[in-house]
Amino acid sequence: MTSDTPSDAFYDILRGVAALTGNRVVADLARLIGQGMPPELWIAFNHKQIASKRWLVDALAEALPRPKGPVWVLGAWYGVLGALLLDDPRLGVDKVVSLDRDPACAEIAERLNRRHVADGRFSAVTADMMQLEFTREPVRPGLVINTSCEHLADVPGWVASLPPDLPVLLQSNDYYRELDHKSCVATLEAFKEQVGLSEIHFSGALPSKNYTRFMLIGRR
Repeated sequence: MTSDTPSDAFYDILRGVAALTGNRVVADLARLIGQGMPPELWIAFNHKQIASKRWLVDALAEALPRPKGPVWVLGAWYGVLGALLLDDPRLGVDKVVSLDRDPACAEIAERLNRRHVADGRFSAVTADMMQLEFTREPVRPGLVINTSCEHLADVPGWVASLPPDLPVLLQSNDYYRELDHKSCVATLEAFKEQVGLSEIHFSGALPSKNYTRFMLIGRR
């Protein structure tokens, strides 16, 4: 039997891949597509996005596998990184709070992560990361992740607004050609200088065809 639409085909293929690999995130993605494919979901799951997130998860498993508190993912879009963090057996992440300022993202992120929503390990919030005050949160984050520092107009100012000694994972890149990128850095050393962390437990660069992504794991 052939599928009627491209979404049907994606759904069938992903169900097959999930059955072949036993990967629960792929099964969750298949279910989401079966319910109706959200706009731009293909970008959130393209090979560059997933390679970057895989790199992040691998580095976190080495540098900070058991954060002492919930993990906040800022600029989280459709909650893909949260799904990977919660599904990796190397990590002891109790809960992910997935935050994006686009109000269309929360519902999709919670549908993708519906297993974790059901057991209280995932929630999605609509908010602007620039307006957050973590000192007022009832539970202190065990880790704050921001993979889009290049989009911020004032990276040093934002980092300075975080509570002292807060564990953070930060990413930026050297993709100056993107008009929405306001704070790109040319090198990993420039990124270290820009954010000014008190401790760094991991630093690295991931080259791709058009740009290099930089990552730091440490403490504010």
